Amino acid sequence: MTVHSHKYRMIFVSLILFMIIYAFASSAETDREYGLVIPQVVLDYWETHKVDVQSFSSGDLQASIDWSANDSDVKNQSSCGSCWAFAAVALVENISNENDVSEQVVISCVEEGSCSGGWYGDALKYTHDSGIPPEVCYVYTATNGNCGNKCSDPEYGLFVTNYDYYGRWGVPNSSTINSLKNLLQTGPVCVSMYVPADTTFDRYDGGIYNYEGGPISEDRGHAILVVGYDDSEEYFKAKNSWGGSWGESGYFRISYDDVTDDVQFGGYACTASGAYVTYYVPVELVSFTVDVNQNSVLLNWHTLSETDNYGFAIERSGNGTDYQSINFVKGVGTTSVPQSYSAIDENLPVGRLFYRLKQIDFDGQFNLSNVVEVKIQSPKKHALVQNYPNPFNSETKISFQLPGFEFVSLKIYNIVGKEVKTLYERKLDAGYHAVVWNGKNAYNENVPSGIYFCQLKSGDFETTRRMLYIK
Repeated sequence: MTVHSHKYRMIFVSLILFMIIYAFASSAETDREYGLVIPQVVLDYWETHKVDVQSFSSGDLQASIDWSANDSDVKNQSSCGSCWAFAAVALVENISNENDVSEQVVISCVEEGSCSGGWYGDALKYTHDSGIPPEVCYVYTATNGNCGNKCSDPEYGLFVTNYDYYGRWGVPNSSTINSLKNLLQTGPVCVSMYVPADTTFDRYDGGIYNYEGGPISEDRGHAILVVGYDDSEEYFKAKNSWGGSWGESGYFRISYDDVTDDVQFGGYACTASGAYVTYYVPVELVSFTVDVNQNSVLLNWHTLSETDNYGFAIERSGNGTDYQSINFVKGVGTTSVPQSYSAIDENLPVGRLFYRLKQIDFDGQFNLSNVVEVKIQSPKKHALVQNYPNPFNSETKISFQLPGFEFVSLKIYNIVGKEVKTLYERKLDAGYHAVVWNGKNAYNENVPSGIYFCQLKSGDFETTRRMLYIK
């Protein structure tokens, strides 16, 4: 009996140890942060908008697609809820064929994101506006980190020309399978999903995943990169950020069924395109600021030193996405002496505007500055500014302001009150306006020297300015 008791005791102890080890392993497997937080503005957007997806005919859709051949190495977000940043970075790395840019810069510098969660739309916006430097610029720490700790002179920045912020749709439905396949015709897609609490997804190690459980808590949102699909076996292929030892070397295949069940795979799909790399040139830009004066913007920037600096193209955008060059300021070439530059952008419409500098080297390489946003406010009241110059002998500028969209009458009268010319007689937008009078009447004839009056009428507002014309 003693021997048998000892034997049973050893079996019992071994069983207990096995259960402890299994529990510990299971706990380690499921001790993950998910971290996808869809902003309220995005949720509200999809309450009132319709799905906008490029449409291919059914005959044009490929039976299977796999973009993973362009992927960078699988990475591990570890215990940080940074899936939103990893999914966005994985997307731009794929479409640019870059292998290792810094997720930590995204986590630390995107104001709305952290290790507690974020939105991949914000990460794509940051990529578009500021660019992502290589991993060596700020190695991943699995913490919130500090944006100021990124390197000040990275070798390059990875940018995208176009990106989705709100996504192409919201919560997935029965049409999402085909919609997602449509997007995948041209490249990978960031999407959302819920991670089941039953650990079946955490412990996934291959095959086609198909969740059979019940509802999943909304705090288990996860961001991944969809890289392909296969119609014959009805699955999507996705890249995860839980390391190469998880799943199928960091990837998983998930059944089409999980698009419409409790997993909600494929929601809030975001894409990006036009990836490009900017290799930074050795011009140390230490500040870039803008000041608004009514409908004009004064831009000032300073460099600490310059090497082979051809100059600066000033770029402006009305939506923060599409920029056009509006001016060019020549650089000084090579110098170790600090330099100051300025430019003015005038006669601007009411609304938001975005500015950036494109510093161009003599060999054509360029570097984009940070983006600065300004807002041109509507005037609070009507006004007619004294013409300039006054007196004048060839032409003069007449400026006025309107607090709203309204009908405007702007006319020139001579000293005896006879109408000489109508400059405006129509509705104009709120804002600051200007027109040049060249001293000609309605028949395009030169008027004689003398005193003239400019009269502005708009609604109940009426005012007049005296002008002196000298030939």
